[in-house]
Amino acid sequence: MLSWMECPACHQVTPIQRKRGKTKRRGHVKTMWCPFCKKVTPHRERF
Repeated sequence: MLSWMECPACHQVTPIQRKRGKTKRRGHVKTMWCPFCKKVTPHRERF
């Protein structure tokens, strides 16, 4: 299952894979590296 994470710095959306039983709620925050702005930022779950 795909989840979409939005970078607060550049507002680009990045897809990440999640198992069906491990989905998170909308607004969940995950600190990850953004491939667009090349920074580690707290991304928010979009869907």
